[in-house]
Amino acid sequence: MISVLHCPEQVGNNPVVLSKFEKELGLYSICVSEKDNPYGTPSDQLLNKNNSGLCMTELYRLILIFKASAWDGVVHLNNGRFITPFFGDSPHPKELALPKPYRKAIRLYARLLLLTEKVMYGVRSDRKAIFVTFQGSDARETKCFLNKYQDNGLADSIISRSGKSNHSIRLKKRLLVDVADKIYSLNPDLLEVLPRQAEFLPYATESTLHAKILPFNQRKEFIIGHAPTHRIVKGTEIVIDVVNKLRSRGHRVRLELIEGLSREKAQKKYEEIDLFIDQLIIGWYGVVSLEVLALGKPVICFIEGKGLQFVPAKMLQDLPIVNADSSTLEKKITEIMKLDITQRSKLAELGISFLKKWHDPRKISKKLLKDYKEILSGRNIKCI
Repeated sequence: MISVLHCPEQVGNNPVVLSKFEKELGLYSICVSEKDNPYGTPSDQLLNKNNSGLCMTELYRLILIFKASAWDGVVHLNNGRFITPFFGDSPHPKELALPKPYRKAIRLYARLLLLTEKVMYGVRSDRKAIFVTFQGSDARETKCFLNKYQDNGLADSIISRSGKSNHSIRLKKRLLVDVADKIYSLNPDLLEVLPRQAEFLPYATESTLHAKILPFNQRKEFIIGHAPTHRIVKGTEIVIDVVNKLRSRGHRVRLELIEGLSREKAQKKYEEIDLFIDQLIIGWYGVVSLEVLALGKPVICFIEGKGLQFVPAKMLQDLPIVNADSSTLEKKITEIMKLDITQRSKLAELGISFLKKWHDPRKISKKLLKDYKEILSGRNIKCI
């Protein structure tokens, strides 16, 4: 039996969902996260158990690093990071609250622990494989944005974390690549700044398995949903401005900003909206778009960029998400508002069909199992 350890963080539920369906395929799979994700499905284990404090968290981190180094099977590092936190060139906001000597001590500890973790992945390397999945800001560089978005603050936001040379984020990626046997990216634009051997992998979402077209709302007010997890990346100010313009022109439309809610409460909000706007900057959709498509709701998102070359052509052809940017958003919203019941039903059916074809966690888990076996077949471990 293949054993899989997903760690050290889960974003967008992807590691938790993969682990669940790997278990259904007969694998021994667990998901360990540094901390609880209030907006997602709970992990199997947490480093910070019951807010146990910094010292205990670090003790559990050390235990997890030793556990990963001795693991027989697959260690799957998610969200493009090591178990040890990586400190970039610029200080984290939380660091600024600490005296300078403390900041230096923390960074020294993290640097030594990271190098130790990296070396330990070489221990018993004939009995395990290291998989790494990148998701977004864990790999993105300024060159992904500088040409198009110099004026909206996004480039400055990236630079503040990694410097104009992208030194920090490139160093972290090089260290991960050194230990990785297989690399995935859940967002195609990242493949522009990842090694050539990296591969696009669609999000795995359980929403696919429970997809249903909800009854269309007959109310006079049209409700647009938007989840501004990162307002600059999402283009939230653009969304707000466009909705205000529509209202000033007499359209009965309301913007529902969905943020800071539990997964259950956010789901109820998605069920009430008529349209969801994902983002207008990055060039690809997130897992929330999939959850909304699973309800039969239309989704608008900016879909563009060189990264699309890494996406299967058929997947792009099947994509039911309405493409828009800042210059076309108003037009696309009004077009969707004018759709009749038949047209909305057809769009909803396309969305659910797309989910089942490309984001079914059972299919994605089978693809990962195939990759696990391929890498492990050359190691001193049985692949049943």
